[in-house]
Amino acid sequence: MKKAAKFALIKTIPIFLGYLFLGIAFGLLLQKSGLGVFWAFLISTLVYAGSMQFALVGILTGGLSYVTTAVMTLFINSRHAFYGLTFIERFKEMRKTYPYMVFSLTDETYSLLCSMARPSDFTDREWKAATFFTSFFDQCYWIAGSVLGALMGELITFDTTG
Repeated sequence: MKKAAKFALIKTIPIFLGYLFLGIAFGLLLQKSGLGVFWAFLISTLVYAGSMQFALVGILTGGLSYVTTAVMTLFINSRHAFYGLTFIERFKEMRKTYPYMVFSLTDETYSLLCSMARPSDFTDREWKAATFFTSFFDQCYWIAGSVLGALMGELITFDTTG
């Protein structure tokens, strides 16, 4: 497991850098909209769909209906259904982690999983663990960035209009 986690950690460093800054932007926006750190953590953990999360800030503060929210979510995230199909069989082989792997498949994670080559010394179990850790680390980076942004928004006051 350590070998798989280390492999995934190294492979996800570029995602970390992007997610940290985008997550901070999301957290700042959420904080400035009147929602705090708790919401940043909750949304990033349960929704975890970058562009939808940014749209969700307006939805939560604008009072849109559930139907409008559902339709917007369907349209914004419909691309996941198309590229997610390429991983259905691979994820099914992961058994217990299958639901999480489907949930955590973002654009960046998909790209990384498509481009990662399996090291020759990895067993099937280690490769599945590396795939899981890749998705898990990516989500952790997003959550950390979002929470950090919300915390920064509480501590730093500046005008965000415009």
